[in-house]
Amino acid sequence: MSLFGTLQTGASGLGVSGASLGVIGDNIANLNTVGYKRSTASFADMLPQDVFGLGGPAQLGRGAANLTIGGQFTQGTLMGSGNALDMAISGGGWFQVNDGSQSFYTRDGSFGLDNEGYLVTPMGHRVQGYGASGGQISPVLGDLQIGSTPAPPAETTAITLDLVLDPDAGNDLDYGALALDGATTSIEDAAAAADFNTSITVYDSLGRDHDLLLNFERVAGTNEWTYSAVIDAGETDAAGAVEGMALEVGSGRLVFDTEGNLTGNSFTTTGTAWSWPGADAWAPELQLGLDGTGAGSDGGVVNTGDQASSVLSISQDGYAMGDLVSLAVDEEGVIRGQYSNGQEMELGQVAVASFDAESGLQRLGGNLYGATFASGDPAVGAAGTGGRGSITGYALERSNVDLEHEFVSMIQAQRSYQANAGVVRTADETLQELVNLV
Repeated sequence: MSLFGTLQTGASGLGVSGASLGVIGDNIANLNTVGYKRSTASFADMLPQDVFGLGGPAQLGRGAANLTIGGQFTQGTLMGSGNALDMAISGGGWFQVNDGSQSFYTRDGSFGLDNEGYLVTPMGHRVQGYGASGGQISPVLGDLQIGSTPAPPAETTAITLDLVLDPDAGNDLDYGALALDGATTSIEDAAAAADFNTSITVYDSLGRDHDLLLNFERVAGTNEWTYSAVIDAGETDAAGAVEGMALEVGSGRLVFDTEGNLTGNSFTTTGTAWSWPGADAWAPELQLGLDGTGAGSDGGVVNTGDQASSVLSISQDGYAMGDLVSLAVDEEGVIRGQYSNGQEMELGQVAVASFDAESGLQRLGGNLYGATFASGDPAVGAAGTGGRGSITGYALERSNVDLEHEFVSMIQAQRSYQANAGVVRTADETLQELVNLV
């Protein structure tokens, strides 16, 4: 090889060393970039030159050249975030986003909502996923829009009561003699006449709340109690209804054995025509331990003298309309909304894309990658399925750059550059000697 060839060989070494330093510098610059995947430079020897000597043909190297710069897609550590819509993938896979005409892929889960309720990246790309309607996730992939409409109400259909009744309870008032027609007896008088009572808030089909009074009256000389469900007649459309007056909407009878256990429970609704204006007809089920056929049900009532009459627990299954107050994301990427009425509803699911050859993805800047022929087409599905990783909410994935490793690689590249510079300098000095001989 001529001295000029030696210069070219040294120059090729300078080139690959400089490229290596450039890759390392890029990695270090993106040390704090969310979801960044470090790159490594690979090199190869150049086509050697055939030479002939006394021992026969041989090959003389001509230096090195850049082979490829590839991404290292190892998992970055997760860090907590205060944003409910920030997400991190733990394991394989990519978030799929779209700018309206093209799909991209990213590990940066710094998401938020735009003014139309779409889940978007900081650059405005819409996150792809599965929408929801009525709390049911759709199988159709598209721009993921999180609805902020209120949660619909639900009327009370069942009231569950755990209750202790004192067999010695009683007063001088005759509850059975009261007229509970919505125009004669006040709510207060009805409550005062009963041997025991409790109340609970219930909801009609429009989500409006109403107070329901349950009055219990001991049947003297027996192990039986009667009870009635009473509402404020002024809230109904019953004929002759007066505000503040008691309207009985149902009544029943409880039968206990000699040990105070419930053996019979009958409940019937009143025959009076009434409804809450604009709402469906209301006929709740009272669950007190036994239903009307004697079969077991939730709740429980006992008749014992060990303690005074008291409510152990009372609940109902209705609720008012609720406003969206917070969001949460589970490991399958399902976004759930929590509402002011205590309800929870599925609002959508983030999709995760996987590739047969991640190394074939093309870096596009802005934390985005593009699919290529080398990477293959994406397989899009739910997190936690088909080898896709799980999703962690309130978290982001850090860069997978290891600063110590990069500094060691930088030293190696620097020494390589210095050594190749020495080759160039030596070849230059030798050429100078040759020129001086002429």
